[in-house]
Amino acid sequence: MAVDFPFKTMTHSNEISSETHRPPGTCVSWEEAKKRYGEIQGNEEQIERIWRENDAEAYDYLWQCLLSF
Repeated sequence: MAVDFPFKTMTHSNEISSETHRPPGTCVSWEEAKKRYGEIQGNEEQIERIWRENDAEAYDYLWQCLLSF
């Protein structure tokens, strides 16, 4: 039986599914976001840069919350 979590898919043996592997330091990779939003209108390089910066900030914030309490 598999249980879906926002950040990884775990099976009863606690193995991380390879289909949801993310690069270190990311919550939602750019590739996942790009698939989710479909066609991008505008400067894709700029949108990707901003996405990665914001995602890294979210990742740092989550770790800070976990370590602070």
